[in-house]
Amino acid sequence: MTKLTESWDNFPLWSPRGDVIAFVRRNKAGDFQIFTIHPDGSGLAQLSHTHGNDAHMAWSPDGEHLLFTSSRMGFKDEALYTGSPQPYGEIFVLRANGSDVEQLTDNQWEEGGPAWLEPKK
Repeated sequence: MTKLTESWDNFPLWSPRGDVIAFVRRNKAGDFQIFTIHPDGSGLAQLSHTHGNDAHMAWSPDGEHLLFTSSRMGFKDEALYTGSPQPYGEIFVLRANGSDVEQLTDNQWEEGGPAWLEPKK
């Protein structure tokens, strides 16, 4: 067992290739951002840089992209339906190096656990 980080980190997730681990780190502002690190503790990289929380990642089967949920779009009108407002839950995708962030959903419901479905061969 090897300790890789010293910060408030959670949701570790091995890439399908086994070359990097994605995780979520709480920053000084109290927001959660997506990071990656190599299994030997080298190559720490922050992939997301936004006000709000990014979390609940899922690797693409080829290890090229990460799906994640984010609160970066603020509060939606979910509270009108459920009585529990929360600024969380739109799904985004980014490349494994943190580039090309793209929003995939935009609705009043919380999108809480994205996943990839690999097509049958």
